[in-house]
Amino acid sequence: MKKIFLVIIFIFSITTLSAQVNRSIGAGQYENKKKNKNKQIDLVEILKDKLNLDGFQEAIVRNLINDNQAITKEIIESTAYSDIEKRDKISKIGDEFNAEIKKSLSPEQIEKYDKLISKK
Repeated sequence: MKKIFLVIIFIFSITTLSAQVNRSIGAGQYENKKKNKNKQIDLVEILKDKLNLDGFQEAIVRNLINDNQAITKEIIESTAYSDIEKRDKISKIGDEFNAEIKKSLSPEQIEKYDKLISKK
């Protein structure tokens, strides 16, 4: 009777331990999902502070950044392009991104934006 009781306790302890093991597999298991979002928010906040963006301009910049990041991620993950083609496409997207942002800025803000880009 004592042996059966010990076997039951042993089996019960093994099953509870195995239920606590994280069995996720893949490169993303240790990735912090909030990290990219914080970078995007930081970029918007930096531009908001440096360029004195109003709420409408801030919303435009935030949407442009989201769209730009999504398109860039698709290009980077794509296997249809060579590395040179990827670099060229991303560079073209960056130029379009800068042009779109400048459309919503005042002339003074454009000057400040150009200075920020040249420092980068």
